[in-house]
Amino acid sequence: MKTLFFATCPKNLEGLLEEELIKLGAANTKQTVAGVNFQGTLETAYRICLWSRIANRILYPINVINVNNAEDLYRGVHSIDWLSHMQSDASLLVDFAGNSAAITNTHFGALKVKDAIVDQIREKTGNRPQIDKENPKLRVNAYLHNDKVTISIDLSGNSLHRRGYRIDTGVAPLKENLAAAILYRANWPELAKSGKPLLDPMCGSGTILIEAALMAADIAPGLLHKKFGFDYWLQHEKITWQKLWAEAMERRRIGIEALNAEIRGYDADPQVIRAARFNIQRAGLDDCIAVVVKELDNFTPPTHHGNQKGLIVTNPPYGERLKIDGLNNLYKNFGKILRERFADWQVAMLTGNPELGKTMGIRAHKQYSFFNGPIPCKLLMFKIETQFFVRSA
Repeated sequence: MKTLFFATCPKNLEGLLEEELIKLGAANTKQTVAGVNFQGTLETAYRICLWSRIANRILYPINVINVNNAEDLYRGVHSIDWLSHMQSDASLLVDFAGNSAAITNTHFGALKVKDAIVDQIREKTGNRPQIDKENPKLRVNAYLHNDKVTISIDLSGNSLHRRGYRIDTGVAPLKENLAAAILYRANWPELAKSGKPLLDPMCGSGTILIEAALMAADIAPGLLHKKFGFDYWLQHEKITWQKLWAEAMERRRIGIEALNAEIRGYDADPQVIRAARFNIQRAGLDDCIAVVVKELDNFTPPTHHGNQKGLIVTNPPYGERLKIDGLNNLYKNFGKILRERFADWQVAMLTGNPELGKTMGIRAHKQYSFFNGPIPCKLLMFKIETQFFVRSA
């Protein structure tokens, strides 16, 4: 039976998320700010938890409460049959978002929801569920908007963007689902199918490279997610989930064997490359990605597969690690290298300072607005035309 679900995502990724959800079997999709409503079966929701590269959370709404005051919220939550969702001794965590004239503080709202759940279970069983902020067995989401609170079971557990492969993130880390969005915008899945190479000359901890390999090898990112929100949910359909997991594992095996796209990363900092190698190893992609220490000045196209043109994707520093003069020189030098060495390649570059992109001497033919956490960014898309090699006398 189809039911309503809600997938959350970073702002400005709603369109990409909707496209992805439709491909994964979602019906009646509708975008809203930082998310997409959709309909499907529980199997559809499980498949999205396993395969979505863009979503943060998959929420299963179980009730909508009209709230004119805090007591309305308490009574509405208390009326839900919580013992059909969790064991009486299971741990719990409540996430609360939104505000109104009646409830102006999210911490207060979360406390009211928690109290209602705990009180009901204690009244019925004598047991008192404990709050666990790290590894709760049930995660409940409450969203307040226009004096209505939607109460949902969080099927994802930890945010799905936290794949589980990244430990050492460095400074201003690129979120995994944003890296996936960049690769979608750069048409990497199609380029990978035709065996085009992907290079990242400033790869940092390797997030872009790993997400690129997961796409190219048809690997579900959820296979790296250690714990889902439905693991201890009493309405969890274990057989359905086990079937989807087994299918994903087989697709992973086939995908890695069939992978013929070269994926390489470089960085001038040996410590950063060590972190990238560790992350790649944790993702199980040692045989799919190569990273080496290399200065940007030495960045050249690979030659061992002929003169095949491909895709350069990178997230260069834009203020956290270098002073402005150094940044200007970095971007200017990067533009010169692209013009002189990478004719007919495609480039996707994320930057939190689009003005720096203007110093590269290449005009972006497309750009997209993204957020990396709270930082507004621009994804600049370039085509390095052969004409850059033609100079007048």
